[in-house]
Amino acid sequence: MGKIPEANAELLAIKICLDCKTKNNINATRCRKCGGTKFRKKDLAPRVKK
Repeated sequence: MGKIPEANAELLAIKICLDCKTKNNINATRCRKCGGTKFRKKDLAPRVKK
């Protein structure tokens, strides 16, 4: 990610909804867009195009 650890921590404090792929706060219990309850944490490594 970036060079500033504080910024990295803030960028990774995100949950992604598995239903609609919306970014949510790390403390969220329901998705802000669709109301779903299934989440994953944001990936640590950037995606590489093949």
